[in-house]
Amino acid sequence: MRSLFGAVFPLFATYMFDGIGINWGMTLLGCVAALFIPMPFFLYYKGRSIRAKSKFAPAPDIEQDKRMRDEESRGQADPPSSEEGEKKTE
Repeated sequence: MRSLFGAVFPLFATYMFDGIGINWGMTLLGCVAALFIPMPFFLYYKGRSIRAKSKFAPAPDIEQDKRMRDEESRGQADPPSSEEGEKKTE
């Protein structure tokens, strides 16, 4: 988003500043920037649910949580047996 705005801004900046003046143009840019201040916080809190709804976003943490819930609901989330523990320590 930032790169897109940076690429397009020079195309309309001259016309904007000529049309509404430097003071109002800078006020407009400052207000737009202020509107985007809460965006990182929003994405931090809602990002997981947004990724869960997406078909394209890689979300290994969500897939892992889903597998664990499925295993728990099936009753397969048993602790490792003593034989597996012995094999790991040898």
